[in-house]
Parts: sequence; structure tokens; C-alpha cells
Amino acid sequence: MANTTKKRSWKWVVLIAGAIVLAALGLWYAKFRRDGAPQYQTTPVMRGDLTQLVTATGQLNPVTNVQVGCQISGTIAKLYADWNSPVTNGQLVAQIDPSTYQANLHQTEGDLANAQAALELAKVNAVRAQELYETKLIPHSDYDQAMANLHQAEATIQVKQATVEKSRVDLQHCTIYSPVDGMVISRSVDVGQTVAASFKRARAVRHC
Repeated sequence: MANTTKKRSWKWVVLIAGAIVLAALGLWYAKFRRDGAPQYQTTPVMRGDLTQLVTATGQLNPVTNVQVGCQISGTIAKLYADWNSPVTNGQLVAQIDPSTYQANLHQTEGDLANAQAALELAKVNAVRAQELYETKLIPHSDYDQAMANLHQAEATIQVKQATVEKSRVDLQHCTIYSPVDGMVISRSVDVGQTVAASFKRARAVRHC
């Protein structure tokens, strides 16, 4: 009788232990399947930039290296680009103090106006000399002198016009632009520094 009771007790113990083991296995299996399931994340489609990095050893050389200088002498008033600054073709990069060249332009314009007035007077004298010469009131030499003065005044106008044009070009050269698209890799001057014509101010380089 005691043996039978013991056997029944062990059966219950085995059944309870088996039930516990099965429950633990069920919980572990459920957790394993839940953790192992693929997780999906969604995001709206957007337009952006792609960046590609390139690594290399040694010295990198640009495809095109352009020296940017000034065609006139003067003092640097402003700088609009520095090292590693990207620039585009036609972009303003430096400004030379234009006051001297503006004064030169005003002076040459005044000289041209004076020459135009002299030309008008020479034309009047030439017409009067021709009339007097045709009526035999002046000698031929006076008529020749009047015509020579007229031709000289016309030539002076051409010279003064060329001088005015040169003064305008010099004033335009006070503003320095980048000739290419690229990156500034060096700068040789600072604001307030005096530069001479053809002095290399900076170098703008095309992108490699």
C-alpha cells in the first residue's frame, strides 16, 4: 500500500515537472519567434545629394591651374575669396581702389571736351579762310595754315578719344573676376597691400 502511494506521488511529480518544462519551452519558443521575426522600417522618399569619398596617397594635382593677376597697379581695397573658397566664372574675387583711375577718367574726358571745342573753332576758321582765299583777301599760305589746323584738331580728337577709352578700361580692371569655375588654392595679398600690374594675386583651379 505504501509502495503504491509512493508510485502515485512520483507520477504526479513527473507530470508536474513535465508540464513546467513544456510551459517553459512554449514561452521560450514564443519569445524566440517574436525576436527573430524581421522588423521593417519605412521612411518617405526624399531627393538629396550623394557624396562619394575618394582616398589616395601622394600629391593631388588639379586638372587646370589658372593664375589670376591684376592688369593695373593699385591698393587692394576688398577681397571676396580666400583659400578653399569655391568660385565661378565671372565671380568677383577682388577690388582695387579705383579712386586714382576715376580721377584719370575725369581728366581725360575733360581733355576730350577741350579738344572738341578746339575742333569746332578750327572748322569755323577753315570755312572763313576758304571764303577769304576765294575772294583773294588772304594769301594761300594763310588758307593752308587754317586747313592744317583743322586736320590737326581732328587728329587730336582721335588721340583724346583713345585716351578716354584707355582710362575706362583701366577703371574696369580695378575689379578682378575669376576666369574659371574652381577652387582658390592660394592667396598672395591682403587688404591694404599695394600690387603691381601682372602681380599674381591668387590661383583659381578647376575642379578635378
